[in-house]
Amino acid sequence: MPKIEIKFGAISTDDHVQETPHTWTDRMSAGTWGNRVPHIVELEDGTETWLMNGEPFGGLAVVASLMPDRRTSPKRWEQVPAAAYVPAERLKAMDADHTDVHTFFPNMAGIARGAFIHRGEPAWRLACTKAYNDWLIEEWASVSPRFVPLAIMPMWDAEAAASEVRRAAALGHRGAIWHGATEALDLPHFNESFWDPFWEACQETGLPVCLHVDRAPFRPWDKFAPAVWKAIEDSNSITANVRVLTNLLFSGVFERFPGIKMITVESGLGWIPYLLETLDYEYTVMECWKDGMSRKPSDYFRTNVYANFWYEHVGIEMRRHIGVDNIIWETDFPHTTSTYPKSKEMRESALAGVPEDERNKILVDNAVKLFKLDLA
Repeated sequence: MPKIEIKFGAISTDDHVQETPHTWTDRMSAGTWGNRVPHIVELEDGTETWLMNGEPFGGLAVVASLMPDRRTSPKRWEQVPAAAYVPAERLKAMDADHTDVHTFFPNMAGIARGAFIHRGEPAWRLACTKAYNDWLIEEWASVSPRFVPLAIMPMWDAEAAASEVRRAAALGHRGAIWHGATEALDLPHFNESFWDPFWEACQETGLPVCLHVDRAPFRPWDKFAPAVWKAIEDSNSITANVRVLTNLLFSGVFERFPGIKMITVESGLGWIPYLLETLDYEYTVMECWKDGMSRKPSDYFRTNVYANFWYEHVGIEMRRHIGVDNIIWETDFPHTTSTYPKSKEMRESALAGVPEDERNKILVDNAVKLFKLDLA
């Protein structure tokens, strides 16, 4: 496999790939699953949407930053910009955006909650999950080393998830996508030993666990204009990361599996120093070492957790309180919050005055170490 040539000095660690109409139809048996295979259908009003397990599934494509007006969404497949789903066009967009690498999270397969967690019976869910993971390797990772694939997981079953981690690692995936609060999905609590087979497989394979941002604990007022509603929801999503990271650092997972690396994805940075200070204070006053926590929460963070940013200035100013070795960069291409097509300008602005060695860690070196990337 060719190695990655760093031309622009920037590896993005949170981007999204748009599934194509044939992602699942080419890889799942119509004889077995019939109309339940995920595919695109036309609705009565002439718009198109995905059908999952025979039921309409929220929208067609999540590609706002590629649209002429990022407040709009495509209504039919021919309106979906090619850079979202054609590898050659994606590489052109990355070049124009001065970004060397994109790290792929899904769109329709589910960013964090997952499209297949509760829909359909386990055999169908697993077939959909494997088909997506295979597609990402076959049609993206095989095209260019600049595409870093991350595998979605059968989160309803710890043993099945462990098996898929090992299969995905063997295929060439560089990370495992997981939910930061499985209890919110009516699954066993994130902290339960129920999940230990999955953690063990991640530690064994070295795949980092990617905890992508999820919905905030509350929803914005439904009378906001749609664009305002989305802006507020995206902003509020950071509060979900605060809760996820708090639980993660007290969960005991890093006590049992000290080799695991986790990423709080699309989280930003500015809130992290305050949270770590708060958690360490509570750890001390409540003498949590008496209950099995051998280290302070901030210690677990600095040895096991990464966080990415895409536009912040304040977070970068606080980088030494976070840990320069724990910070990675993202574009969130092609979503509403993406820095595309001005990623270079925005990262240069955020990193103005940062020493070159620290800048290199944040933009390249930390991601190379975390995802075990091969550079030319």
